[in-house]
Amino acid sequence: MKFLTTLLFSYQKGDTLSQNIQGKLTIKQDKIYIVDFFASWCPSCEKEMPYISKVNNLINKEKIEIIGVCVDEDINMGQKFQEELKQNNALNFKVIDDTKGEIIKEFNPVDMPALFFIKENKVVDSIIGAKDNIDKVILEILKGLK
Repeated sequence: MKFLTTLLFSYQKGDTLSQNIQGKLTIKQDKIYIVDFFASWCPSCEKEMPYISKVNNLINKEKIEIIGVCVDEDINMGQKFQEELKQNNALNFKVIDDTKGEIIKEFNPVDMPALFFIKENKVVDSIIGAKDNIDKVILEILKGLK
């Protein structure tokens, strides 16, 4: 039954990431991860990216890591988008290009942008859809996870 819910619904609070996804994201036990799904075709993703990068400047990188997952199927479009963000100082964290949709398929968020908070290989929180003051929302969630 767990397999079916993974296919039909996004990862929920308390769900353990599969070994496959832990490997693809290089997840370790001793860190909190924020997995940020975004795409060039998502205006809200572009709007939130500078705020997420701002959070990346404030966190202790030994304890917390932000991993972007670009879900553009066209790698050239995705990388062009990322380069534009970097040039505008709006992207300063590691990004994995998920052109085959392997990572997003398993997380299966119902909307974009989508952020998943991972601790000890489990989803401990998520933010689905665009949020005002996303940087403050992320920092508040992180405060509760320490």
